Amino acid sequence: MTKLVALILLLLLLNACTKPVQKPIWQNPQSIISFPDVQLQFKSTTNNWSASLVSFIQPIQLSIEYTSDGFILINDNKNGVIEGPAQICLTSGDQYFYYRVNLINKEGSAVTHKDYRSPKTVNPDSSLHQQRIVHAINQYRNLVYPEKKLQYFFEEDMLLSPKAGNYRAISSESLSGYYVQPGSCVNVPVKALYNTAKEMLEVTAGPLKDKFDNQVADGTAVAFMYSHNQATYRMEAALLKGYATVFIPAKRGSTFSLKAKVNETTSATIQLSP
Repeated sequence: MTKLVALILLLLLLNACTKPVQKPIWQNPQSIISFPDVQLQFKSTTNNWSASLVSFIQPIQLSIEYTSDGFILINDNKNGVIEGPAQICLTSGDQYFYYRVNLINKEGSAVTHKDYRSPKTVNPDSSLHQQRIVHAINQYRNLVYPEKKLQYFFEEDMLLSPKAGNYRAISSESLSGYYVQPGSCVNVPVKALYNTAKEMLEVTAGPLKDKFDNQVADGTAVAFMYSHNQATYRMEAALLKGYATVFIPAKRGSTFSLKAKVNETTSATIQLSP
């Protein structure tokens, strides 16, 4: 028991003799720290410090140069930072001291603009309305003001031109592309030529266009329905560059009644007599 009491007294004595580390005094205090030029002066009688800037992303280690009455914190990283609230953290042994600051970048950097569109594809048969959201970031991933001052994110509804095509919200970025598709066919003109050598009718539907004069999409199925000798036949062809063509065997003197159809749009019935 005596030895235990003596040990406790010794520990208490050592603890009483340990001098607490005093919080360093910031000699050139500043609420805003501009990167990369960081030189922060502190007054302290202790010379076993480590220092870092702690932001909401990750700590930035700072170098320490000791002086006769304290030390100077120096930033060795010459890149920019993600701006915002941070703390200077000074550590000595198990003692930690914090100083609140805000980080900014001294120099401007390259800005990247982002333009998001929804929907990415529109069709004049339904709606040409599109929503647009834009923002801009610099190379250090900081938001910067885009088109509207004091507004990091800008949103608007747009009415697109009915001209079919592939477009880019940002000309240099393919990922910003959006598309206006052709609408449905509104008229099916049909014409036919007779090939005497092959004894075939060459029947062509086209040009097929929508109500905004866009060429109807390639691959659209065009059905050709014709009657001959009280029998009815059907042939189909895929549209290419506004036209679809079929070849019908036909001898001289025969008579055909023909019409073409695209979805619910049907041509006038024409009579063919090779």
